[in-house]
Amino acid sequence: MTYRFEAHLDPTIMDEFVINHPQNHLFQTSPWASVKNQWDHVFTGVFEKDTLVATALVLFRPLPLGLSLAYIPRGPLMDYTNKTLVSFYFSQLKQLAKRKHAFVLRFDPNLLTCSYPIKERGQEHPQDHLDTIAFLQQEGATWKGWTKRIEETTQPRFDCLMHVEPDWRTHLIKNTRQSIKTAEKRGVQIHVGHQYVPQLMEALSSTEQRQHIALRSAAYFENMLAAFGDQAQIGIATLNFKKQVAALHEELINLQAQHPTSVKQKKELHQQIENLERELTIVQEEWKQANQEEVVLCGKMVCWNANRMEFFYMGNNTAYMRCRANYALYAYFIDECVRRGIRSCCFGGIEGTFDDGLTQFKSAWDVDVQEYIGEFDYILNPLVYFAFEKLYPRLKSLRHKK
Repeated sequence: MTYRFEAHLDPTIMDEFVINHPQNHLFQTSPWASVKNQWDHVFTGVFEKDTLVATALVLFRPLPLGLSLAYIPRGPLMDYTNKTLVSFYFSQLKQLAKRKHAFVLRFDPNLLTCSYPIKERGQEHPQDHLDTIAFLQQEGATWKGWTKRIEETTQPRFDCLMHVEPDWRTHLIKNTRQSIKTAEKRGVQIHVGHQYVPQLMEALSSTEQRQHIALRSAAYFENMLAAFGDQAQIGIATLNFKKQVAALHEELINLQAQHPTSVKQKKELHQQIENLERELTIVQEEWKQANQEEVVLCGKMVCWNANRMEFFYMGNNTAYMRCRANYALYAYFIDECVRRGIRSCCFGGIEGTFDDGLTQFKSAWDVDVQEYIGEFDYILNPLVYFAFEKLYPRLKSLRHKK
């Protein structure tokens, strides 16, 4: 086979290849290079004659002393069973990284060792791509292993994916369907648009305070919106106390106007009125405590291409978790996948130990756990690499997650 390496691939050609590839991921599209604006980037590819057979967005993080870290998130994209292609591409990528003074070429292919319904988490599952791991190690790559914690690798090795069907709601467990209905009953309103960055930041601040973490700045989200354009959206959920109180009052009047005849119907109506009066009292008290007409309940950032939607950051105002607004917001964007014909919706990373709150929330949805084969390093400067590896965990805890 005769292959040709291209170090300056047309991003439009690369995006078309990525979107239609089985290993399609937003982190390997040209907008992601714009999002990572503190990194340099190169769009690379391999041609077999005139046919593009492999691509990789390579990011370069500038470091002191003229050094850099080369990183390929969820890539390269290629047929990993074609060992000749794999060897050729990585040999070229390593040369490129050396020219950019990188001390390491880090990558985590978008290859799954297994995928299974989230209800089967913790069980043993057959593993795929073990031969790929062995071959990459044979080629000189250092494998990080079967990591479980998010902080152990640049990208989570575990995430959750929904295969979206038009009837996706019918596949949900009862509690999740009920939570979505509860959000509607309790007056949750969904708003989407690029203008909701301040509201997203308000929701994220609550999460940051609760979990004692630093997420992203408003500038970062503005940059994401600019990079992905009409393929990015911010969604927020709000509660307007004035409107909800008026709606509850109207519903209460309608119930009180009913005149059932049977004892059973009278009992049921009495219970409905009691529940409604209790809810009205709660909302009025919340309105008084909030001292404002409307509050932000939660917010989320999403981006997509023709075949995949990615859920990014989400923040929740924990004072109003009873409204189940996060369920309504997730449901909205899954419906958006249906409207756009997007069949894959990634809910984002989880801990491989399955003991975190995100796993508990995501287990309420019809999603599969996806286990990637993990992260690899081609060490290009051993001295710098091992010094960096000792400092990296400390630096990583001080900076934002990738």
